[in-house]
Amino acid sequence: MTGKKTKPHVLPLLRRGLWGLRIRRERLLASLRFRFAKLFSRKPESTVIDGQAPLPGRFCPNPFKQIDLEESGVAFTCCSSWLPTPMGNIKHAPLEQMWNGQAMQKIRESIFDGSFRYCRHDRCPMIQNDSLPTLDEAREDPLFTKVIDERQTTLKHLPQFVNLVNDRSCNLYCPSCRTERINHTEGAVYEETAELQARLLEPYFSESNDRHFVLSITGSGDPFASRVYRDLLYNLDGSKYPNMKIALQTNGVLLTPRNWERMKGVHDNIASIIFSFDAASEETYAVTRRGGHWPTLVHNARRMGELRARGLYPLLRFDFVVQKENYREMPAFVELSRELGADRAYFSRLIDWGTWPKDRFMDQCVWEPQHPEYEDFAAVITDPLFDQPFVDLGNMTDLRNIAKQHLVHLH
Repeated sequence: MTGKKTKPHVLPLLRRGLWGLRIRRERLLASLRFRFAKLFSRKPESTVIDGQAPLPGRFCPNPFKQIDLEESGVAFTCCSSWLPTPMGNIKHAPLEQMWNGQAMQKIRESIFDGSFRYCRHDRCPMIQNDSLPTLDEAREDPLFTKVIDERQTTLKHLPQFVNLVNDRSCNLYCPSCRTERINHTEGAVYEETAELQARLLEPYFSESNDRHFVLSITGSGDPFASRVYRDLLYNLDGSKYPNMKIALQTNGVLLTPRNWERMKGVHDNIASIIFSFDAASEETYAVTRRGGHWPTLVHNARRMGELRARGLYPLLRFDFVVQKENYREMPAFVELSRELGADRAYFSRLIDWGTWPKDRFMDQCVWEPQHPEYEDFAAVITDPLFDQPFVDLGNMTDLRNIAKQHLVHLH
């Protein structure tokens, strides 16, 4: 860049001015999107995302093994904020039909042609941290060898990763996620949730079997706050499904010794446990995890770390969603995770779930170069502490690379 350099002390003033303009623009765009949504409320069958670099020679296993059941029966093959095209709705079509429907065939073809055009490249952590396997690496898995060689877009096998995100019931009401507590224990919403979940799981649990599959519970709420999920976990006899693995994702407050004992029928099936922290101190936790209890979380996490150390299950991960309220605690979170016995500290950027006004959400996005606190964020995320294998920066990886370049140019 040529021309007169701006004095360092003026940069924050310019940044605040630019940020104000961006927030006003986002407000206008949000208003326009709302108006158009009312006019065109019918969701398209598929969402092609243009302007992204292709990924030739890479493979994503999700469209060939995963189903995510969301609220009201809508099903996806990945986190819907990363791949927003639904495969269908369990209300209207059985699993087998959705799994090989037109939408899924198009998504699989986009993997084979290397475009990944239905994926949000900026949000997918596997694209961001460059961890997608190559086609040759994927062929080493017997499940994918023939699929890749024959470029199959319709599959004979059912999903082997079943992600239940269909119940938002939770004991917390985090500001980034919801405006109030949600807890469906009876009534029409509960009955429908239970019915649609049973419909999806029927091929897996109708009789004892040795089918290999993973049951993931849950990224939508908490498995121990949800009656639907509790009923499933507390009543499953894992010995009838010896090759079933369970991946638990919880805020940790209700993962008490008593509740752990209640699900003893599946202890041998546990493959991983994820605790969502979003803080490294009680003060910050009170802001980011509204309704939680820090001492209980730390106690429960430490206990599960001890069980992990004894080899009772294979993986313990602690998660941290980065936002303005907590980014300064990222290094401390790495140390806390190690102290409590986790195998990995995982970071991801905040996602807009529509609970905040657009300007307030944008104010949380400290990774945006125009944000008034970007310099401080860049200094934090470029800490060498994050180079260690214990840390997974997920979809923050590219943001760290950008921050490194920014600091080089700045100095």
